[in-house]
Amino acid sequence: MPPAVLIEQLQKSYGTVQAVKNVSLRVEPGEIFGLLGPNGAGKTTTLRCLCTLSTPDGGVLEISGVSVLANPKLARQKMGYIAQEVALDKVLTGRELLRLQAALYHLPRATIGDRIQAVIDLLAIADWADQKTGTYSGGIRKRLDLAAGLLHQPSVLVMDEPTVGLDIESRTVIWNFCVSCATRALRF
Repeated sequence: MPPAVLIEQLQKSYGTVQAVKNVSLRVEPGEIFGLLGPNGAGKTTTLRCLCTLSTPDGGVLEISGVSVLANPKLARQKMGYIAQEVALDKVLTGRELLRLQAALYHLPRATIGDRIQAVIDLLAIADWADQKTGTYSGGIRKRLDLAAGLLHQPSVLVMDEPTVGLDIESRTVIWNFCVSCATRALRF
C-alpha cells in the first residue's frame, strides 16, 4: 500500500527567499502527522504545494500513490484541504455551501443529501446549517469549512492550523474529531 502522503526533496522559493529547502516526509495511511515549526519555517508553503495550490521548484509530492505534479486533478480528489483562513460565501447557508462543494467534487446526486447530513451531524452544526454563513461565529465557520473538506470522503485530510483562534467548544469538537479519526477509519 502506498503512503498516504509522500514528499521527497521538496523545494520552493519566492524570488530570492527559499521558503522550503529539501523537505522530505512520509505519512502512512491512518496516521496523524503534525508539521511543527516557527513562523516562516515553510509549513504552509509545504502544504500549499502538496494541495496543488502552489507549484514547487523541485521534488516529489504524492497523495495515496498519485503524483500531485503529474495528476493534480486525481490527487485533489483524494484529499481534503482545510486552509488556515476560512473563506466562505456569506450569502449562502451552510447547507447551500455544502451542496455547491458536492457539485464541485462531482458527487453522485443520489448521495449528496445523505453526505451533507452526515458531515453536519459529525461536526455538530445542525443548528446553523440553514442560516447564512455570514452570521456564523468564527468557530462555526471553521466547523463548516471542515465539513466541506470531508464531504467527498478524502483518503487524506490536510489541515493548516485548524484550531487557531477558535473558542473552546469549537476547538474541542475539532480535536475530538481528530482523535476519533486516529482510532478508526474515516468513513461515515
